[in-house]
Amino acid sequence: MRIGIIGLPASGKTTLFNALTRGRAATGFAAGRGANIGVAHVPDHRLDALTELYKPQRTVPAEVTYVDLPGPSDFDGPKGGMFAGEALTQLQTVDAVLVVVRAFDDDSVPHVKGETNWRRDVDDLAFDLLFADIALLDRRIERITKDLKGASQADRVKMNADIESLKELQGELEGGTPLRAREFTEQERGAVRDTFLLSALPFLVAINIGEGDIPNSDQISAEGSESVGTKRSGAVAVCASLEEELAGMNAEEEVDFRESMEAGESGLSRIINLSYDVLGLISFLTVGEDEVRAWTVERDTPAASAAGQIHSDIERGFIRGEVVAYDDLLECGSQAEARNRGLLRSEGREYLMQDGDTVNFLFSV
Repeated sequence: MRIGIIGLPASGKTTLFNALTRGRAATGFAAGRGANIGVAHVPDHRLDALTELYKPQRTVPAEVTYVDLPGPSDFDGPKGGMFAGEALTQLQTVDAVLVVVRAFDDDSVPHVKGETNWRRDVDDLAFDLLFADIALLDRRIERITKDLKGASQADRVKMNADIESLKELQGELEGGTPLRAREFTEQERGAVRDTFLLSALPFLVAINIGEGDIPNSDQISAEGSESVGTKRSGAVAVCASLEEELAGMNAEEEVDFRESMEAGESGLSRIINLSYDVLGLISFLTVGEDEVRAWTVERDTPAASAAGQIHSDIERGFIRGEVVAYDDLLECGSQAEARNRGLLRSEGREYLMQDGDTVNFLFSV
């Protein structure tokens, strides 16, 4: 999973990037002009328990790649809103957008728009995504219109239908509706092929709060999710500066500090959980003395396709999956005991993987 982080200057987006990836990217006026790219390990208590049980040579958590885009003033790309040039190129590589908005006041670093208003900033950044899509669809319509002149009669019928579909999508965007809020018809999918639409991406919002608002973080998160309101979207409140500080501590120090600050679950965990929920993702687990590992797939992924995440040969030669639910495996202590108790199941290639399934795929090539 690859998530693009966007936000206004001084919103704390690079601070949050550092907290998520344990990175050291420069922030504020010292920040570079290019994108920062880092990897975060997905926290999963199940891996810890299975590692204790199997004592493997290595434990491999699932990973999320974060791409921290420079603020809008750092781009020298063509005019057309915040998302043009380099920003557009970077965003066309991601699976979701994480919008960081500022909800704290700091006299030493004024908000770029004067008054701090995170709801306004969410709306403005969402509008920039819509604006970029309108421009992308304009160019798509221009290309098809240009190609109409030399097209056959049969092709002209299809191309005119594509233009009509693109104009309908533009109308929705101009009315303020992001494309993630709708299901595309087969005709529309064909019309927008090879066009990466930003407002169709899942839309995650991190409301960057001050330390004084940490006790109210659940309420602010709920207000944020209600504010964004559309399908495939959600919000979570985090204190990026605190999370960055905690990311530099060892595990024991972090736990003690969180308790003293009443900071609760880590910002990484909250953002990962929101990401999995909005994107419809789950994790399945493979276990053994050599390795305990978490794998990320979409919800309702068939077993054979999940096996392909490990290796294409396993999907191609899929025979069956030996599946035990995580809780059952932990209670039994081994797959052999789970088999003895009738808790290990043989599942075929069309079985839909469930979150927390531990599985051994059998295959032959």
